Amino acid sequence: MRKLRTIENERLLVTVDDHGAEIVSIIDKQNNRECVWTGDASWWKRHTPVLFPIVGSIWHNTMRVNGAEYNMTQHGFARDMDFECVAEEADSLLYSLKSNEDTKAKYPFDFELQIRQQLDGNKVVTAWKVVNCGDVVLPFQIGGHPAFMVPDVSEEYDTTGTIRLSGSGDYELTEIGAEGCVKAESVSLKGNEFPIKRDTFAKNALIFESPCPQLIELFDRSGKKVLTFDSPSPSLGIWAPTKDVHAPFVCIEPWWGRTDRVGYEGEFKDKEYMNLVAVGESLSGAWSVLFE
Repeated sequence: MRKLRTIENERLLVTVDDHGAEIVSIIDKQNNRECVWTGDASWWKRHTPVLFPIVGSIWHNTMRVNGAEYNMTQHGFARDMDFECVAEEADSLLYSLKSNEDTKAKYPFDFELQIRQQLDGNKVVTAWKVVNCGDVVLPFQIGGHPAFMVPDVSEEYDTTGTIRLSGSGDYELTEIGAEGCVKAESVSLKGNEFPIKRDTFAKNALIFESPCPQLIELFDRSGKKVLTFDSPSPSLGIWAPTKDVHAPFVCIEPWWGRTDRVGYEGEFKDKEYMNLVAVGESLSGAWSVLFE
């Protein structure tokens, strides 16, 4: 049965939904504020979904495994499924999702996906583990799509805050093209920080690959640091919906994967940023956010 569960310490109160193992609220008790997006569908209906077994889109929503075709919509199915909570402690929750007939109709592999949501002081850690429960090599992609509130958004100002990236060099950004898939071309981002404006994400997410920043800092309009996001993921997206007014949140998305190239019709296992797990083995990773 779907259920909301909480973990808490002196600084943070975190609410997690069994549906998607998704964090739906992080209350900063010290400052009495909500830190993650509320899920208002007029902007975006989600909060912090886990993306599995694909990140982004696949060309024509079609994946190929040994020549057979399967349909998969954007970001995969895990975010829309009920997980089982297998361990519950004061500061952590461990969830499990196992393959079944429904998942194998879209993704013909036997797996277990584990998600742990854990508190560590004023830091929240999301850890993942993918276990190959079948008798063939397991290909998968995984990622996060957490949306963080930007404090004190006001239409009186042109900017709502600033993103600062680790490192001091320039970045090459991969651009989204047809069907949510990426173009061959890239565009340059000069420097390691940029303001958040109404049109910052007019061309969709800013996608970082090589180099990919490991630390991302969010500052409010006054220059006060809001959070530090830490991830070793090989690719990463930063996004907010674009309207005529400022978005109230920004998404910082760690990806062990990436949307297809425009026109890709190869085997699923041969996609860029594919993770491969041997029979009986597992892969794991994590990202974290430190609230100031």
